[in-house]
Amino acid sequence: MSQNHTGLQLRNIGSSACTLYGFPGVSWVAGADGHQVGAAAVREPDPSGTEKTVTLAPGALASAPLDIVDAAVIPPSECRPVPVRGLRIYSPGEKAALFLPLATGAGGYGECSLTTKAPTLIIGYLQSGVQPGGGGQG
Repeated sequence: MSQNHTGLQLRNIGSSACTLYGFPGVSWVAGADGHQVGAAAVREPDPSGTEKTVTLAPGALASAPLDIVDAAVIPPSECRPVPVRGLRIYSPGEKAALFLPLATGAGGYGECSLTTKAPTLIIGYLQSGVQPGGGGQG
């Protein structure tokens, strides 16, 4: 299966430390209204069980691995690709979402309009700093 192994970085832009634990919420969005397309990212726990609370000083980064499966490799009977605008991202414990522009055309990464047997978005837990494959900042 064709995947893009990348990552998601969150920076504390506040003036005081913040504490995070767990996984960001991630989903594809489309249209002017930003409606969700397909299922939200599946959470992939750390097999070594090293998940822990992350405290970020002002300006510090936390990151989580993000895998995006190419929707074009999924059979059309399981995935009806639609163009997307990007990713909606929720920091752990937050109700307000961030938006990461990542527009694709039909048939590109991750924009299945149906829930597939295999996930198209897979997110790992947050860690302090930049992980290998840490991707762009959000």
